[in-house]
Amino acid sequence: ENLRPACRAKGAVASFTMRGIHPHDVSQILDSEGIAVRAGHHCAMPLHEKFGLPATTRASFYLYNSREEVDRLVRGLAKVKKIFG
Repeated sequence: ENLRPACRAKGAVASFTMRGIHPHDVSQILDSEGIAVRAGHHCAMPLHEKFGLPATTRASFYLYNSREEVDRLVRGLAKVKKIFG
């Protein structure tokens, strides 16, 4: 589930949850695949509390990221989902 504002200006940061999977588990599995993401409150604990979330996983993108790296993230998330089925 992607958490996003309703504004037109978009950033290159995606904070998300995977139903039934703790964000720290997501980040550990992705780390084992060589994919760097962050899990936690990201200095926004009041916002997480407002949404009733223990934490989120955050992926950041920039000009130096390749399509292959984005594809690796997607494959990594599929692996997380498969593990926690």
